[in-house]
Amino acid sequence: MGRPKKEIKTKTEEEVKHDEYLRELEREVIRQVVVARKSQKLSQRVVGERAGIIRETVAKIENNLNSPQINTLIKLLEPIGYTLGVVPLVKNEESEENNENSELVSE
Repeated sequence: MGRPKKEIKTKTEEEVKHDEYLRELEREVIRQVVVARKSQKLSQRVVGERAGIIRETVAKIENNLNSPQINTLIKLLEPIGYTLGVVPLVKNEESEENNENSELVSE
């Protein structure tokens, strides 16, 4: 008999836009991780060694080729002196200016 075929669900335009918005949020977090690493003048190799992650994985994460699990992201941030923070999503420009760099919180 075999397995039943999966039903293919077509996403609405709104769902596609929301998925892209979430991907952009992830890319921004990763950009901030790179900025934090570079501000400490640390190489991917050094951060990887300190975090127990191979350099190639660090590079893939920083180049948006791998989507890191939250524990991996925390491992990468700790040797840089950062951790993750939870911040509200902002809907207007004034709030965005106030929260521009608040995705990462210094320890």
